[in-house]
Amino acid sequence: MAGYTRTDTGNNIANGNVIDADDLDAEYNAVEAAFNASTGHAHDGSAGSGAPILKVGPAQDFIVSGTAILPKTTNTLNIGSAAVQFKDAFFDGTVDTDALTVSANTTMGGTLGVTGAITATGGVVGNITGNITGTVTGTVSDVSNHDSGDIAEGSNLYFTTVRSRTSVSATGSLNYEPTSGVFSFTQGDTDTIAEGSANLYYTTARATSDAQAAISVTDAGGDGSVTYSAGVITYTGPSATETRAHFSAGTGVAYAGGAFSIGQAVGTSDNVTFNNTIVNGNLTVNGTTTTVNSNDVNIGDATLTLNSDETGTPSQDAGITIERGTAVNKSFLWDESEDEWTVGSERIKAGTFEGNLTGAITGNADTATALQTARSITLAGDLSGTASFDGTGDVSITATVADDSHNHVISNIDGLQTEIDTKAELAGSTGQAFSASTLNATTVDLGNWTVTESSGVLHFATGGTNKMKLDASGNLTVVGDVTGFGTI
Repeated sequence: MAGYTRTDTGNNIANGNVIDADDLDAEYNAVEAAFNASTGHAHDGSAGSGAPILKVGPAQDFIVSGTAILPKTTNTLNIGSAAVQFKDAFFDGTVDTDALTVSANTTMGGTLGVTGAITATGGVVGNITGNITGTVTGTVSDVSNHDSGDIAEGSNLYFTTVRSRTSVSATGSLNYEPTSGVFSFTQGDTDTIAEGSANLYYTTARATSDAQAAISVTDAGGDGSVTYSAGVITYTGPSATETRAHFSAGTGVAYAGGAFSIGQAVGTSDNVTFNNTIVNGNLTVNGTTTTVNSNDVNIGDATLTLNSDETGTPSQDAGITIERGTAVNKSFLWDESEDEWTVGSERIKAGTFEGNLTGAITGNADTATALQTARSITLAGDLSGTASFDGTGDVSITATVADDSHNHVISNIDGLQTEIDTKAELAGSTGQAFSASTLNATTVDLGNWTVTESSGVLHFATGGTNKMKLDASGNLTVVGDVTGFGTI
């Protein structure tokens, strides 16, 4: 359902503003639409449709909740009237009322339970369970409020004590007194009863004789023996000789005089030596194990656990140590204090290394990506400029030359200043002149290296091959890689 939505979203209808009729007209139209009879508020609790109406009536006499419909005051409201009635009513629970008046027929599918009295002026047709006062027509299943004095005797006679006692009699040793209705039995014993020919009386002599005659024992041979005499069965067990005759020696085991031997003592405190041993189950060694003349060990398990008896905070290093005879042993260990694997100062050689690398790299690191730490290069003196290096791309330096007099301050770039100082010292020791004019030359000979200026471009060469150049714009070009940081 549609709800009221304010149209003056800009808050034009406010104190101090010029309010047009259109502004108010639009708001009134929105209010009208919100309360329209067919499209307005539903009062169902949804957004814009109003909260549910829970109380109805001139004095809120009718209250509706999620579980009950109640009058505001008990015993004040009627549902319908004699003139204006509801049609059908359906209940799926208990109907509790002070009085119930039914004007027409009533059909009841279950049991009618009545704690009071039932008055039926037209009579009751059908079976009734309970006490009934008045005339009953039909079948009555319970007449507990009547006795046989109220009902005439028919063909099924009433029970009487006299009738019951006189219909019983007894013969033989069993006596019966009909007046009191008591039976009595005159106790006898086997002495008073004659013995027949089939079921004879029990006697100890008869039982002993018959039992001894019915029992027999057969000794089928073998170790030991069994005999029977006068009701007694005697069993004699096998002798030591008979028992030992069933044992014999096997592979690696000797047998003599009832004792087995394997050629060595195998007590719990003895040292036992075997050749090859195969254990299909678990093998537990509580002491120290020693392996002799063993080159290869094959283990079928997928994992090998070292230091397996550790249960608390770990404190021991664990790993593999290789015995190298007269040479120093080598180890591959888990260093518990450093929380890392270590091979000490030894090297690990591998065709491929995959993972993050921390620390300096020695050797070919053309494809290494671990040293990607940003560095900055600063040029000082008459040559100024900066360059940044993030460890991945090429480095280009744009420099600015303060003047063109060639009198530049040269920092110790890759040992250049050291070479110049060395030559200056050499010139001084040999008596040769070394002055600023020497540095202003187009070529500086540094031994293995030469620095040459041509058309404003400075070339650095070794072995007659240019390796680096610096042009007048400050651009630096090198043949090989540029290391942003490291140890020289």
